[in-house]
Amino acid sequence: MNTEYLAIYGKNLIARGNLETIVRKTKEVGADIEPIVLAMNSFKRIELNWYGDVETVLGQLPNTLVDTTGKRGRPKLGVTSKEVTLLPRHWEWLATQRGGASVTLRRLVDQAIKNASLDDIIKIEQNQLYSLMNIFADEPGFEEASRALYRNSKVTFEASIQTWPKEIKQIIMEKFDAIGELHSGQSHD
Repeated sequence: MNTEYLAIYGKNLIARGNLETIVRKTKEVGADIEPIVLAMNSFKRIELNWYGDVETVLGQLPNTLVDTTGKRGRPKLGVTSKEVTLLPRHWEWLATQRGGASVTLRRLVDQAIKNASLDDIIKIEQNQLYSLMNIFADEPGFEEASRALYRNSKVTFEASIQTWPKEIKQIIMEKFDAIGELHSGQSHD
């Protein structure tokens, strides 16, 4: 699966596509610029090292961001180690589970994701859109658009972002409309 990304510089969309496309188009716009890069599916910010030419930047991409679908063998899982704080009874219970604590916690998280309620999914999608909108926090209408996002008020939302850059506004409205479909129960994966 190819993930699509956005590159925003100076509040304008300068590139949309896979990471190679993002890097190449960004370097065409300016050799020394460092755009904000976001994963299109979550609007999560992706940090890239922009030092060097196109090939240097591409060569420094983290393995977790490079598409591995066409490569032989098993791709890296991208497992990260972080601290989890639990009570002793929780650790005792985890110790009795098949596969150990990490496997059990991953399984429980996967189940929670799979069984998320429609309200949970809507909240996640709204927060993702808000993270993109936050780049434009000093634009006219930002505060009203933020309130309209969480109220699912399309008329107010659209009016509030009317003066924002056209391509950005289009992406924002695509996401807003998808959230609106969730609200009306038309779409649930």
